[in-house]
Amino acid sequence: MTKSTKTERKKLDTDILKLWSLCVRTKQRQCQICGSDYRLQAHHIIGRAYKRGRYDLSNGLCICSGCHFKEKTRPEEFRDLVIGAIGQERFDDLKAFIMPGCSAYKVTVEDLKVTKQHLTNELNRLEHEWGKL
Repeated sequence: MTKSTKTERKKLDTDILKLWSLCVRTKQRQCQICGSDYRLQAHHIIGRAYKRGRYDLSNGLCICSGCHFKEKTRPEEFRDLVIGAIGQERFDDLKAFIMPGCSAYKVTVEDLKVTKQHLTNELNRLEHEWGKL
């Protein structure tokens, strides 16, 4: 992989993660754990290191910065809060879909371009339906 390809991949990844975050927050509009609408962030339910779910909107949860901080300070409690918000069945379904075979899941620059366009279109649709943040 050339240096320019690596740079392009990194920029696309950054752009896509920003779009992903905006889509999650635009749709959910409040912390799915405590109900706050202050300092909202998008959280990957199954960590973004698992590439298969990295840009998947169903793997996103809108949470406030206070609840997100619990991920670092009290990870087991945080996991239980997430499961309480989305349900054990959805959590298990996401794990089953995202985690198997992750090391074999490769994303090309073309895949990233398609994903960026898809999330741009989805954000436009969500903003039309729900309004901008």
